[in-house]
Amino acid sequence: MQLWNDYEGRTIADAYPLKKLVRPEGRSAFFLTTNGTGTPAMVRLIEAHFDESEILSRWKKVSEIKQENLVAIRKYGETVLDGTPLVYAVMEPTEMSLADLLQNRTMTIDEAKQLANSLLTALTALHSRGLVHGHIEPVNILAAGETVKLRSDCVREAAEPDGSEADITRKKAEDTHAVAVVLLQALTGRRNLQGSATLLPSPFDGIIRNGLSGKWGLSEMAAALGPVAPVQVAAAVPAPRPTEVKEQPKEKSATVVEESKEAKPTKEAQANLFEKAETASTGKVGERIAPQTAKPATPVSRPTVTQAPDVRHRIVKPIEEGTKRTRLMIAAAAVILLLVFFGWRMTRSEPAVGASEDARTAVATPQPVSTTPAPEKTSAARPLPGREITSVVPASGRTQWRVVAYTYNHEAQAQQKVETLKKQQPSLNPEVFSPNGRAPYLVTLGGPMTREDAEVLKRKARSSGLPRDIYTQNYDR
Repeated sequence: MQLWNDYEGRTIADAYPLKKLVRPEGRSAFFLTTNGTGTPAMVRLIEAHFDESEILSRWKKVSEIKQENLVAIRKYGETVLDGTPLVYAVMEPTEMSLADLLQNRTMTIDEAKQLANSLLTALTALHSRGLVHGHIEPVNILAAGETVKLRSDCVREAAEPDGSEADITRKKAEDTHAVAVVLLQALTGRRNLQGSATLLPSPFDGIIRNGLSGKWGLSEMAAALGPVAPVQVAAAVPAPRPTEVKEQPKEKSATVVEESKEAKPTKEAQANLFEKAETASTGKVGERIAPQTAKPATPVSRPTVTQAPDVRHRIVKPIEEGTKRTRLMIAAAAVILLLVFFGWRMTRSEPAVGASEDARTAVATPQPVSTTPAPEKTSAARPLPGREITSVVPASGRTQWRVVAYTYNHEAQAQQKVETLKKQQPSLNPEVFSPNGRAPYLVTLGGPMTREDAEVLKRKARSSGLPRDIYTQNYDR
């Protein structure tokens, strides 16, 4: 079995069916599953590279932390599938990420307070047990019901076998700095301050500036934030036109709030953090349905709320209004782009051999290429992501080995990670690379090189603090 999506429909550990591939990530992948009793869950599979005990040890520590702002790891262990050794972690399901929200708008002050309190509490729990996160960014900050949760399957030990106390302090400080960057993004949409020209509301002016400079740690930031009251609001979704009203399933019905042409969002509606969005989203655990375009309807009375708000009401995405003409223009533009794309593909002068193989790899993380010498040409087989296999460079002499550090479904997210790495590790020369011109988008280091150079750069990147699941891969065609 060569591709992660080939595992769909299989069962691991005699209990967890792999229902749908959510996304690949380096030498690992995320699938929708159940916990053996039908309860939805998320499972992460990682191909073992003789580091099973190290990974399972980290997951054991995380599973013992009972902190509501960390994604809970329910089960973990080892398994073998088609002769491939794997480790797996079954986690509670999550919905939208902070990155989804920030693609449409920034946060209100009350929302940012909820976010800051959740992150500071989660990190304090990790640091107190000798763990650091190292990947605090909007895509790893999730919503599970009304609770903001930090992804926990990617944490690592603060102390390395040959590290020092100074290394531990530095790694914890990097987590603190990352929290300040996320809060700045949440409030302004930017990742850096523009001097004194950036105006920040209290108490975030002190929290963000001192967090970025390294003057404050988690405790000082939490003290400045103070107690944060939970947000208690109902959903706010405009009512559709009477002619377009369709009866929805009971479990997907939306609460309607009073609205008129002159009405502005209430303070409560603005303060609702991680509200369930009614827009389409792909590649996430919880997929949403795009709302129908609607004109403002006559005011409707708000129904009485007799229970706590729906647990999914935490990320709000704006409801955009448009006309039928606008939709037709967008559809026409999409058709034209598709025709241009297919025309370009038809005119490309590429060898026929391997074309079907390239099409298959577009649905998963690009795989390391293994070639076997033959009298006239080489045949390539693609193994599971991350497996190191001896490779023979074709007679053309072109070397296309790359060091892959991160994998993203969206080009903008990959580019943002590259900009961050350029500031932190400019010598690694990070860049966005897509083997097939579309998702997945890879963050690679150093550009194309020989295999020996790639292995040297991989070890250098790991020693500088980048994830240990960095791998090398040959993209020679």
